Amino acid sequence: MVQKVLQVVKEHERIGNHQWQLLLVLFTLVSQISIAQKPVVALTSDKKEIGTDEHLNFTITANVEGSMKINFPVEFEVDFGVMHGMEQKMDPSGKIKTYYYMQQSGTFKKEGTYSFYAYTTYRNKVYRSNKITIKVNQATEEDDNVNSNDPVFGFIQCKKTSVYEGEPILLKAKVFSYINIEYLEGYSDFKADLSMEEHTFPNGRVEVEETRVNGKDALAFEYGKQLLIPVGTGKCHIKPFEMALRCHGSLFSKTMRLRSSGLCINIKPLPGNAPKDFIGAVGEYRFSQKNPTKEVKEGEVFTLELVVSGVGNIHNSNTPKLKLPKGCSIYGDPERIEDIEFTEMGAEGMITYRFNIQVLEDHNLEFSAPSISYFDPEKEKYLTIKGNSFNVRVTPDKSFNPVVLSSPSPGTHTDMVDLKTQKKSTTATKTESSSKSRLWVSIVAPTSLLGILFVFLAARRRKKKEAVQNEITIEDDLIKGPVFLNETKEPAKAEVIDYWVDAERHVEDPSVFAILLPKAIIQRIERCEKCNFQSREKAFDRLLDTNPEIARGLREIIEMCDQYRYGFGAERLETKEILANAENLLSQLPY
Repeated sequence: MVQKVLQVVKEHERIGNHQWQLLLVLFTLVSQISIAQKPVVALTSDKKEIGTDEHLNFTITANVEGSMKINFPVEFEVDFGVMHGMEQKMDPSGKIKTYYYMQQSGTFKKEGTYSFYAYTTYRNKVYRSNKITIKVNQATEEDDNVNSNDPVFGFIQCKKTSVYEGEPILLKAKVFSYINIEYLEGYSDFKADLSMEEHTFPNGRVEVEETRVNGKDALAFEYGKQLLIPVGTGKCHIKPFEMALRCHGSLFSKTMRLRSSGLCINIKPLPGNAPKDFIGAVGEYRFSQKNPTKEVKEGEVFTLELVVSGVGNIHNSNTPKLKLPKGCSIYGDPERIEDIEFTEMGAEGMITYRFNIQVLEDHNLEFSAPSISYFDPEKEKYLTIKGNSFNVRVTPDKSFNPVVLSSPSPGTHTDMVDLKTQKKSTTATKTESSSKSRLWVSIVAPTSLLGILFVFLAARRRKKKEAVQNEITIEDDLIKGPVFLNETKEPAKAEVIDYWVDAERHVEDPSVFAILLPKAIIQRIERCEKCNFQSREKAFDRLLDTNPEIARGLREIIEMCDQYRYGFGAERLETKEILANAENLLSQLPY
C-alpha cells in the first residue's frame, strides 16, 4: 500500500515537472516573439565629422512600416529629394525579414556639434531612434583630400592639368569601394569656378571591375563623363563631385555618401604670334575646297566652297578670310553649314563655307590658294594649311551694267555704285553737293509735299468707303446667327507614349527593358489611381494606402531593374519572368 502511494506521488511529480517545463518553453517563445515584433528604429549617417556646405546623407531604418521623420537642427539645410525604400534580408535562423528606410540629405551651414533623433510613427505610437552626433568644422582646402582607407572614396580623373584656352578637357569620376555596392542613389557633377563651356554625356550601364588598392580587394567604376572647353585663362578649380551608394551592411543595407578630391587646372593663353589667317580653332584640323566652274560670264555669281574639319573647339571657329583678285567681290554673307557632335575628344565634325563671288570685270581671274591657321596644343604652335590655287575664265557680256562694292573687304557685303559714275562721285566737291541740296529744297521738296497730301486724302476716302462696306457685311452675318471662334477646330491631341507596349517590344534587350519597365509600372498605377503623380515615390505612397502587398511587389521589380541598369550586383535580368510578374500584380488593381 505504501509503495503504491509513493508511486502515485512520483507520477504526479513527474507530470508536474513536465508541465513546468512546457510552461517555461511557452513563456520563452512568447517573450522572444514579443521582442521580435517590437518596432526598432535606427538612424545612421555617412560621416560623423564633416565641413560646412558638405553634403551629408541620413538614413532611418525600421522593421515596421510607418511614418518617418528626422528632427534636424535649424542649421541643417535639407535637400528637396527624399527617398523611400524597402528591402528583405534573411536572419541567422533562415527567416526573411522586411526592413523599411527613408533617406534625406543636406548640408550644415554653420560649424558646431549637433545631436538629434529620428522618429517612426506606427499604429498611433511614436518610437524614437538612437541619438546621432555630427561635428561640423569650418571648410578648408584640405577637406578636398581623400583618404584611400575610407570604405568608399573617389578621384576626379583628367589627363592634363595644364591646357590652353579653347583646348577641350574630359573629366571622369573614378570611384573605389571596399564593400559590395547594391546600386547608385545620387550624383552631383563637376562644377568649375572659371568660365567654362560644359557638355555632359549621358551615363549608360556602369561597368564595375575588381582591383586592389593598398593591398586590399576593392571594386572600381567610372561615372559622370563631362567635357569642359575653357573660354578664359587662369587657375580653374574643379569642385569635388559627390555620390551616394547603397551598400551592404552587417544588419541593414546603408547609404554611403562620398566626396571626391578637388582638382586645379591651369588655363594658359594662346601665344601672341598668331597668323593673320588664324580662325580661332584649337585642336587638330584639315582643310579642303571645291572649286567653281572654270568659265563664267561677266556679271555672273559663282560659288567657292571651303570645308574645315577636325576635332577641338571647331564650333567656336571663325569664317576663313579670302584674298580676292581685282575684278570681283563677295556677294552677300558666306553660308555656314555645320555638322558637329560633341565627343570625349571635343567638338568633332566639319563646317562648310559657301562664298558667293560676283564677277565685275571682263578679264580672267587668278585666285591664290585659300588658307587657314589653327593652334595645335600637342605641338604647342600655330599650323597653317592651304588649299589649291585656281583660275576662272571670264567671257564679256555687253548687256551687263557693271557694279562694284564700295571699299570692298573680304567676307562682307557693302553698298554698290555704278562704275561709270564712281569716278565722278568720288571727285565731286562740297560746293556741288551743297548746290544740289538747295535745288532739292526749292523744287523737289514742295512737289513731294503736295504729292504726299494728295495720297493721304485719297487713302482716307478709301478707308471710309471700306468701313461702310464692312458694316453692311457684319449686319448680314449677324442676321444668320452668332459666329464662334474656332467652332469647327478641335485642339490637336498629344500622342501619349505607352511604356508597357515599348517594354514588351524590348523584352530581348535587357538594357532598354530595365529603363522602360519602371516607367510602364508607374504609368499603369497612374491610370488605376486616375492621377498624374510625377514621381515614383508619390505613386507608391498612394498605392501603399490601398494595396500595400502589390506596392511592395512592384517596388521590388523596379529595384531589380535599377540594380541591373546601374550594374551593381545584378549580372542578368530575367525580362520575361519579371514582365509576367509585373503583369500579374498590376492585373489585381481595379481600373
